[in-house]
Amino acid sequence: MRILSSIIIALTMSTSVAAQSGELVEQERLPLTPVISGPEDIAVGRTVVLDASASVGLGENTSYRWYRDNIPQPISRTVEAVYTPQKDGITLIRLEIRTTIDGEVVESQEQRAITVYTRKIALIADPSVSVDKLQIHRQTAEDEGVYLRILQPEISSVPLGIEEALVNLIKEQPAALAGAESIIIWSEGITGLQALMRALEEDTDRMQAIKNQTIVLISEGGLQTLARTAKGPFSVLKPNRIIVTHKVAINPLMSSKTLEGFISELQKRDNEYLIVDSSSAGLRPWNLLASLVNYMLINGVSSQTVILLLMLPVIAMILAFLKQVIGITTFGLYTPSIVALSFLALGWPIGLTFLLFILTTGYATRAFMRRWRMLYIPKVAIIITVVSITLLLLLGLGTLFNITFSRDTIFVLLIMSTLAESFLNVKTEEGLYSAVLGTSETILAAMLCVFIVQWAWLQSIILAYPELILLTIVVDVFLGRWSGLRLVEYFRFREVFQHLQEE
Repeated sequence: MRILSSIIIALTMSTSVAAQSGELVEQERLPLTPVISGPEDIAVGRTVVLDASASVGLGENTSYRWYRDNIPQPISRTVEAVYTPQKDGITLIRLEIRTTIDGEVVESQEQRAITVYTRKIALIADPSVSVDKLQIHRQTAEDEGVYLRILQPEISSVPLGIEEALVNLIKEQPAALAGAESIIIWSEGITGLQALMRALEEDTDRMQAIKNQTIVLISEGGLQTLARTAKGPFSVLKPNRIIVTHKVAINPLMSSKTLEGFISELQKRDNEYLIVDSSSAGLRPWNLLASLVNYMLINGVSSQTVILLLMLPVIAMILAFLKQVIGITTFGLYTPSIVALSFLALGWPIGLTFLLFILTTGYATRAFMRRWRMLYIPKVAIIITVVSITLLLLLGLGTLFNITFSRDTIFVLLIMSTLAESFLNVKTEEGLYSAVLGTSETILAAMLCVFIVQWAWLQSIILAYPELILLTIVVDVFLGRWSGLRLVEYFRFREVFQHLQEE
């Protein structure tokens, strides 16, 4: 009897749990949501295949009906729809799904606009390009019967993040380049071209297709330097050609029916342009540094990383001038150089904010541990731990405000934290005033270096002619032979000079 009662109780509990599970499943069931997968644009005469298999909330006895524009007759009654447009314009595709859920018939529909084009041009622009300018070019292209597909990431406050944002955007929308007769890249320097190369290096189909396309590289500065730096990416992408020109050439590209007509139009308007093709893109062995830079770019090294490395000798030269001729006090030469590179990588507003938090956290932790008798090395280890936690919180806060950080940010921040140790050492040996003065002059010197090396024309010249950095050695030799007084010393000993003049 007891066994029978136990079985009845168990069955009752199982039924109750099953009922509760059924109610939970019913509560969590997602509503019927049709999803249309397929391209957003297609050339006239090409066949487009649309798929509804990714729709959510399907039940039993599901039926599909696909409609085009306002035609009442469906073009398909299966999970896929195949359509071949015969004229350009906007085609509206509507999907209606009917399914049975728990004995109840549910219907839902989704609509997608597909652009049918005769000519297509893709435009990749970095966030610095005005949205209003892009809309004007879109309208001009529409007036010329050209479909202009624009790819532009959101604004990024981190210079290194611009290239990463472009790479991610191109990878997310690879179909945006498909079918385009030319690809316009409108970015600062070689950033956009480098991003295109990195985004397509693992996409065999797109890399093969780009061989039939022409890349138009828009430059705000000199064409010669940009054309020289474009030779490396050309060797990887191997497009039909790369045309380096100014932004005034965008409208002639829209109005010209062929690329040969576009080049002829540039010649008629006396617009500057340079062509990079297989005959001009060969690497020259007698330019060792240029060959090395091109080799790095060809093998996927970020152009921004190469620029940072090439700018380090320039930064060191500027700091040597500031210390030897001006007479400023910094924490050596290595620390301000690293801080300047960190500001270049993060952007000086974010870099300065992180640096101030690092210094404040390190000083507060050192002051808090003053009551404890500890050896120096364990104490520094605790300070580094607290600084790391602070950096983690700051990164989380930046993510909350949609600030983009590159994948190398953590290494930049950890290197930047070395200034905290220098600050604490000087504070211990010479006092707080000397530590604050040294830190302030180090930051000011680093920001001056950032202001100089951020000039776009300087970066373009150095990237195109990396042999120029050897001139910094010549300048450093002259600075090493400097034997006169520093500029600061004229102010420091002005009373002595006045006394000598009186005598």
